[in-house]
Order: sequence, then C-alpha cells, then structure tokens
Amino acid sequence: MRISGMASGMDIDQMVDDLMRAERMPQDRYVQDQTFKNWQVDAYRELNTQVSAFEESVFDRLLTPSSFLQRTGTSSNDSLVSVTSSSGTGNSQYTVSEVKQLARAATTYSDGSISGGGEGFDPSQPLGEWEGLPWEKETGAVRTELLRGNEERKTFDLDEETSINDDHPIIVNGVSHTLVDGEPGEGEVSLDAENQTLTFAEPFANGARVDVQYVDNDEEGRFMFAGAQTFGEDGEELRHDAFITEEDSLQNVLNEFNNSDIGINAFYDSHSDQVSVSRTETGVFNPDGGDEISFYGDDDEDSFFTDFLKLGDDEGQRAQNAKFTINGLETERRSNTLTMDNLTITLHDEFDESVTVSSSVDTDVIVENITEFVDEYNALLTDVHEKLGETRNRDYPPLTDEQRRAMTEHEIELWEEQAQSGLLSHDRQLGNFMNQMRENLYQTINVEGSNIEHLSDLGITTSNDYLERGKLEIDEGTLHSVVEEDPEGAFNFFSQTGAENGIARNLRETVNDMEEAISRQAGGSNGRYQNHQFSLGREINQLDDRIENFDRRLEQIENRYWQQFTAMEQAISEANNQSQMLMNFMFDDGNQMM
Repeated sequence: MRISGMASGMDIDQMVDDLMRAERMPQDRYVQDQTFKNWQVDAYRELNTQVSAFEESVFDRLLTPSSFLQRTGTSSNDSLVSVTSSSGTGNSQYTVSEVKQLARAATTYSDGSISGGGEGFDPSQPLGEWEGLPWEKETGAVRTELLRGNEERKTFDLDEETSINDDHPIIVNGVSHTLVDGEPGEGEVSLDAENQTLTFAEPFANGARVDVQYVDNDEEGRFMFAGAQTFGEDGEELRHDAFITEEDSLQNVLNEFNNSDIGINAFYDSHSDQVSVSRTETGVFNPDGGDEISFYGDDDEDSFFTDFLKLGDDEGQRAQNAKFTINGLETERRSNTLTMDNLTITLHDEFDESVTVSSSVDTDVIVENITEFVDEYNALLTDVHEKLGETRNRDYPPLTDEQRRAMTEHEIELWEEQAQSGLLSHDRQLGNFMNQMRENLYQTINVEGSNIEHLSDLGITTSNDYLERGKLEIDEGTLHSVVEEDPEGAFNFFSQTGAENGIARNLRETVNDMEEAISRQAGGSNGRYQNHQFSLGREINQLDDRIENFDRRLEQIENRYWQQFTAMEQAISEANNQSQMLMNFMFDDGNQMM
C-alpha cells in the first residue's frame, strides 16, 4: 500500500517522480541509441533502393541488346511502303520495284433489302416477331447441353430424358455432326436412346467445354439450321453451324458467327437494310480459287443466310493476294504486310517505281542510354558522398517521450532534422564501394574489332573539379561520332562477357555486392526482413533486451522508494498520534487539577 504525504505534508508523488527521472537516465540513453539505429536502418534501406534502381538501369540500358541496339527502319517513300524494325534485325536493305496489286479480303453482302423494301427492322428484335422468315412449323425444339471433356471416355450422359430428332444434325462446339447407329466416325455422333447417352468419335480434353445442340422431338418449336464456311492457313475448311430459333435476334446470330473460329466479320446496316460479311484476313485461302465465304442450310431446306439475308450470290469483292517485286523477285503474299529478316514491310498502294527500305541501328537511342546512365551514376555518386560527408550533430540526440511532450510539433520537426544528420557519416564500407565503382569505370577493355577501350574514347571523362569527387562529363560531339561509326563496339565495350567483361558488367557486379553488403547491415532485401537477420537489427534487439531489463529494475527501485516513503509516513503518523494522545492526556489532567 502506498501512502502519499498525508502525515508529512510532503508531495511524495513528485518526489518519487524526480528520483525516478534520475534513475531513468541510463535507460533514456538506451532508447535514444535504439531510435538512432532505427533511423540508420531506414537510411540504409532508402540508399539500397537507390542502388537497386541504378543496378536495374545499368542492366536495362547498357546490357540488353534490345534496349541498346534498337533498330530503326527507313523508307524512301513512306506513303507507298512503310517499314518498322525490331531488335533482331540486321543492317539490311530491300528494294520494292513494283506492286501490281494489294491484298484484299473477300466481302459479300445482301442482294437487296432483306426486309422487303420497308423501313428495315431492329436487329435486336426476336426473329419470331418478323414476317417473311422461312420458318417451318416442326415437331421439335432446340435444346443445348454443356458437357465437360474427359480424356478417358467418349460417351456422355444427357442431363434429362429426351427424344432427339435424327432428321437434323447435332451441333457440337459450332460444328454439325451426323447422327449414326453404331460406332461413330469423324463428324458423327452415336445416340443410345434407351440409355440416353451420346458417343463421340474421339474423347475431349479433360475439362474442355463441349456445347451440344440438338432438336428435341418432345416439344414444338420453330427453328432453322444455318452454316458458314471459310478456309484456314493451309486451305483446310473452317465451318460454323447453328440452330437459329425464334427467340434469337439478328444481332445475336451475327455475333455468334463473328466470335467463331472461321474468321468473318458480319454486320447489319439499317440504312441500306443489308448485311455485309467480310473475311477478317486479306488474301486467298481457298485452294481451288473459289468463294472464300459460303453459306448453307440443312440438306435441301432454306438457309437463313441465303434466303433471308440474301447472301452468297457473288455480290461483293473477291479476295486477292498482294503481288509485288522485291529485290528483283516477283512474289505474292496474302497480307500487305510481310517480314524479311525481322524487318516488317507494309505495302500501301500499287506502283511501278522503286522504293528502298532499310534497317540500321538507332544511334540516337544509344546516345540517350549512355547519357542517362552517366546522369544516374553522377546522381548516385553525389548522394552517397553527401551522406558520407554529413557530420552527426551530437548536440541533438533523439528525443525522449518526456521531451516530446514538452515540445510543439514544429519544435520536434526542427529538432529531429538536426538529430538525423550524419546517419551514414564516414561509412568506410560505402566509401570503398564508391571507389570500386570508379575503378570499374576507369578500366581498359579490349573489344575485338573495335578501337573503343576506355570511356574517354566515347567522349566520357572525369570532372577536373575535385569537389565533385569523380563525376563524369560527356563530350556529346565525340559520343555521337563514335557511336555512329561503331555502335556494336560501343555495346560490347559495356556488355561483353568472357575472358574480359565489359565495364557495365563489372560495374553491375560491384553494385550487386554493395546491395548485399547494405542488406547485411540493415536488411530490407535479399531475404533479410527480421531484425535477427542483419547486424543493425541484432543491435536493436540487444537494446530491446537492455531496456526490458532496465524496466524491471526501475520498477523495483520505484517500489523501494514507495516502501521507504510509506514507512516514513507511517512513522510520522504514529508519532503524531502519540503526540496527540499526550496532549489530550495533559489537557484532561489539567481540567481535573482545576
């Protein structure tokens, strides 16, 4: 029990606080030391972020061929032939002396108004609401089931009991299949009506989506079968089939075929009241030279495309390949864009004059990469030396909690600005790394087939001002001249490997070592994120232990002070009580004596 000055009249709380403030001074130094080390951790990690960014920049700008040796394509007449160049392009040149014809895609469109000369109709409206469609009232409604592929089986159960109409095909993933008895072959499906199963010729991949459409005899419905065909890269037939129901809209039907694998783009134009269908790729794909796009129905029945949309009557534009002469060779392509030695050439018009296209290294990009590397190196050099040369102001230690409570926010900010000076002051390890980086840049590099051996050969030298501590300077005229003359040599000077590495590779190794050393010191990267994994963190943990131990000691000391003051208060209180008793006794005796 603590007794606070009731007998003595002293402010025991304040006296204990004052005594404990003196006792707590060694602990305050531990806390301040710990705070300073935490600041150091933050400063080292911030520097390591800079170093890491510089390392990535060195790799991206100087060690990657696609960044350093970017190619540029030029054409003597961009309006006729344009060109783009990729990083793998050599120094190449081609002459296109004639373009007889450009490639174009096959296009067909409706032979007249599809709504009979009226005002057209809404393509989002259900087809069942339009008059003039060749609907047949049949027994059967279109049903769709989603199956999932299984490489171990070809037979699938239907979801519900149904009677499939075998007068119509079954459409599987947009391709019609014929219903057969017995073992199915390619393009066929076998139905076991008793067991309600479908068997395919081959199994589907595990988990593959298998959309199955068929006509169910158990219900009445109105539908049409429609199909479109194109050709693939190797002349193979590409088909997409669909059952079109009265609930479908024209837009839905066109979207389904547009999203299929047959490579068409179909749309309805309300002004002309016609549908246009084009191949999405230019050129001739039909090996027989016939129609690139064709439409069909179910056997002899009316076709939605031919009878309703009035497509397929050779209206439109026939496909053709681009025919041209390049470097004296007459050739043709399906596309107006071709690639030669990673040089992409695009034909824009027909002509009979010579157009020269070429590829060369973009020296402006090389100069830009080298210049930005120098700027980033100088920035890192300046920043590190400023940190190393900054003096720690020991007159401004980190604030204790008690000191903070006595200051304003502005005063705290000004104080900590001084307290955080010199966090990396005179770090010998960082200084050694900066010296090693300078040595990397001053090395002599023997580049086969090139006269570039030193940075100075590229017009890059060290500043004569010793206060700038080795900052690099660029003679832009020399740099441009050397790079234009020997771009490959410049790249190898920075990036070559083997018996003698380029200076950028050596520099990158030094920077990587610097990152690793900072990480061992302050963590934050390379898998070091817990205090016990880096040296400053271990020191912080040790200070934590000291602070905890000191807390326990302070608690014992404070308890002792209170015990002593409580004992004093009790003694004073007891003495006061005895004195009062004596006074009372004497006063009572005096009255009796009188």
